[in-house]
Amino acid sequence: MDLFKKKWFWGVLLGLAIIALVFVNMNGLNKAALVSTAEVTEGTLAEQVFTNGKLVPGETTAVFSPVNGVVKSMKVKLGDHVKKGQTLLALNMDDVKEQIEKEQINMQLTESERMVAKKQNFENFKKVHSENPDAVPEKLDLTSYDLRIRTSQITITALEKQLNKQTVESPADGVVTKISANAGQALAQGGEVVTIVDMSTLKVKANLNEVDAGKVNVGMTATITGDSFEDKYSGKVTYMAPTAELATATAKDPTVEITVTLDKASPELRPGYNVTVEMVIPDKQRLLVPTEAVQYDGDQPFVYKVENGKAVKVKVKIGKEGDEQIELTSGVDKGDHLVTDGADKLQDGAKVKTE
Repeated sequence: MDLFKKKWFWGVLLGLAIIALVFVNMNGLNKAALVSTAEVTEGTLAEQVFTNGKLVPGETTAVFSPVNGVVKSMKVKLGDHVKKGQTLLALNMDDVKEQIEKEQINMQLTESERMVAKKQNFENFKKVHSENPDAVPEKLDLTSYDLRIRTSQITITALEKQLNKQTVESPADGVVTKISANAGQALAQGGEVVTIVDMSTLKVKANLNEVDAGKVNVGMTATITGDSFEDKYSGKVTYMAPTAELATATAKDPTVEITVTLDKASPELRPGYNVTVEMVIPDKQRLLVPTEAVQYDGDQPFVYKVENGKAVKVKVKIGKEGDEQIELTSGVDKGDHLVTDGADKLQDGAKVKTE
């Protein structure tokens, strides 16, 4: 009889296969899974705010002509470093000198006419008195002469003040970046002649969108970088506009203007350079774990804690998320060890062995 045709033979063979399979599965259940773990730590999630801006001088001073006049000579050129009180240009004040001389002559003529009037009045009185000893002298009104003399005095004083302004001096230390006058040019009082910038301090003018503006405060530290220079420079936010406005005519969203003052200047930095401003937003202490430690059962996040060589499934709540770490607000404590690599293949209570 053919052995393979007997039913009992196939039954025995199937039973042995089942026993072998159970044996293999039991060995697998007793075998610990190799996993990687990470400790729950306390720390902060750094958040950066970036914006683009432009370097500007710490202070810009426009110098104006104090009087009407003609430029006699320029004493500075573009790029010159000047000190406060240094002469920038000289004005030709010949016209003013001529006016002073004319007013002095007019005043002398008026004084002379006044004396003649007094003398004539006295001669008239003498004549009347000789004919009538009891006659009373008529009072002479010299008001018109006195007013003309006073007007000339005031005019001369004003012209002399102008004459004392025949040189224009720098009101501050700095570098000459603009000259709006040339020798021989007629200047009107109040016309701009020179622009001086303070290069000892530099600032960045920039704009923040509405979201980032709500995270930034005056006094916050900033880092300034740019394609035009190699080093990084630190600074502080020294100004934030009280209102949000459209930065350009074509802009759609309002922004908030800010000023960042650099802690130090450098010869490699020039006003007008485009720069990038980075600000780190302060954060509170949080319980942090690597993002790969968190698994999801539907919408419910959970982690595997390693306790006594087993993976214990624990439901957690998520707080702030970073690029590589995530905050857990419940379910874990500082110092807990959580499964990271291999967590997706575990079940609650599974034996584990850490690498």
